[in-house]
Amino acid sequence: MATTRVGDLDIVWDVAGPTDGEPVLMFNGLGAVRGSWHLQVPALAERYQVYSFDNRDVGETGPGAITAPYATVQFARDAAALVGSLETGPVHVIGASMGGAIAQELAIERPDLVRSVQIVCSWPWIEPWLSDLLQQWDEMFTAMGALAWARASWLWVFTHRWYEDAARIATLVDGVKHAPHPQTPEMFSRQCRAAREFDARGRLGAIRAPAHVIAAEEDIFTPPRYSVEIANGIPGATLTILPEVGHGMFWETPEAFNAALLAFLAANEA
Repeated sequence: MATTRVGDLDIVWDVAGPTDGEPVLMFNGLGAVRGSWHLQVPALAERYQVYSFDNRDVGETGPGAITAPYATVQFARDAAALVGSLETGPVHVIGASMGGAIAQELAIERPDLVRSVQIVCSWPWIEPWLSDLLQQWDEMFTAMGALAWARASWLWVFTHRWYEDAARIATLVDGVKHAPHPQTPEMFSRQCRAAREFDARGRLGAIRAPAHVIAAEEDIFTPPRYSVEIANGIPGATLTILPEVGHGMFWETPEAFNAALLAFLAANEA
C-alpha cells in the first residue's frame, strides 16, 4: 500500500507485477474499493505492472478536504494526477461500470496518458431509466444503510447462478459488515451524483487509443446495448460480449473475463 497526495486527496494505491512490465491502471465502480479487483490483479500482474487505487469518496482514499459535489471528470483528473506522480508514462486503462465511465473521461481528456482502454459493463450516458435507478440506490443507502443497499445491488450484479452457492452471498455480507473503511451515505451520494451526470455522447470519437468494450450477455444493470453504443462511438473499437454472465462478470466468470483482458493487452503492447 502507498499514498500519494493529489489535490485535496491522499490517494491510496497498490502495485503488483514486474517493474519492467507495461503499466495497467484499474478503475473501480460505484462504491467499490481497490480490493474488488482481487481476482484480476494476480492474473494481470504475471506480465504487467498493475496499479489499483481507491477512488475519491471510497475506501482508504476517502472524501478528501473538499466535499462539494463533482462530476465524473473529477475522478479522471484525480487519476491523471496520480499517473503523473507515478512517472509511469502512458498506462493501459481498465474500468468497470462507473469505472468504465471514468476510463472514457480519461481517454477523452488526457489521451497522452492512455496506451489502451478497456471499458467494462459501463454506459455512454445516463439515460432516464438508469438515472432513476441510481437515485433510488442513493435514497436506499441513506435510509437503510450500506448493507441493505448492497444486498439490493447484488440482485442487479449477479445472475441466478451466483446465488446457487449461499456461501458466496454470506461472504459478501460479511465483507460489508466488517468493512474497515465503510462508505458513508454522504460519500455514496456524491459518487452517485457524479455518475448520474455523465454523458460521453458526441465525445467518444475523440478516443484514439485502442479500445476494447466488454459487455455481459445477461447484464440487467448495464445492458449490452450500452456497450454496443460505446463501441460504435469509438473509432476502431473492439466489442466482446461474454455469454451467460451478468454485470459482475469479473467475480462470476473471472477466467473468461481475465482472458479477454489479457488478450487485448497482449495485442496492444508497445
